Amino acid sequence: MHASRLAELGSWIAANSGALIYGAKDQHLLVASSYWMASKHRAQRWITSIKMFEKDIQDPQPNHDPWASLEIVIQEVIQTELLTRVWSAAVLSHDWYRRSDELYGLAHSVHLSHTEVKNRALRLMLECQDQHAETVERLNAMRLRMERWTDVFLGQLPFKDIAIQFAFDAKRVADFHTERQEALGEEMETRQRVFQASFASDLLRNQTRFPANPDFNKEIAAGVLACFPTDRFDSLGLPKSIKLAWPEKAHHDTQMLVDHLVAFEHQAETGFSQTS
Repeated sequence: MHASRLAELGSWIAANSGALIYGAKDQHLLVASSYWMASKHRAQRWITSIKMFEKDIQDPQPNHDPWASLEIVIQEVIQTELLTRVWSAAVLSHDWYRRSDELYGLAHSVHLSHTEVKNRALRLMLECQDQHAETVERLNAMRLRMERWTDVFLGQLPFKDIAIQFAFDAKRVADFHTERQEALGEEMETRQRVFQASFASDLLRNQTRFPANPDFNKEIAAGVLACFPTDRFDSLGLPKSIKLAWPEKAHHDTQMLVDHLVAFEHQAETGFSQTS
């Protein structure tokens, strides 16, 4: 799965966060753990890749330019941050509304590690801006666009004070939140669809063809989608590109069911042995 699809998923979650915050659904702990584990592994790959590229840049070899591959990694870090921040805000809203700490702890850990990797990538871009000005400029332009879009979608969440905690520009999030509150019924839905469509179009600009970590991106999408009931997507409509993630959600739900059954059988066997 390409990083842009995760970004698009983040935009959809922002518009439909109420299904998570106010809805009733179990399996949250398993979902949170799945999301955290896949994100942790992806961050480890990012760090390993960036360290390798740092060595390549410090000791350049003839006819070898690491930036073609490095750009793919940095783009993924930049694009997927939208989902990381929106999801963190959504699950914190969920826990605040329910007066629990069910989901946010692991999501917060993902947010911190993502920020750390991004800062490292930005430092590398800064160090190399003279030698690779065109690539760095392209990546920086994408970063600025993604940060603006992140604030736009954070402004669609129901609790402004929570959303602002994950903002790049708190005032911008507050302004979009106010506009959301002033919109009613069909106007609000139309506004959200326009945002999502515009964002999906913007994602195509200067996008690399290949993803850096398609496997972990799929697992992350599956973990997030598993928090929402299937009929929620059917009733409101899911962007075509995000529907590609549904096989991953089906697999994820099946695997969780299998895990429950295995745990149940283990408990039954243990109890039987103890009584024998």
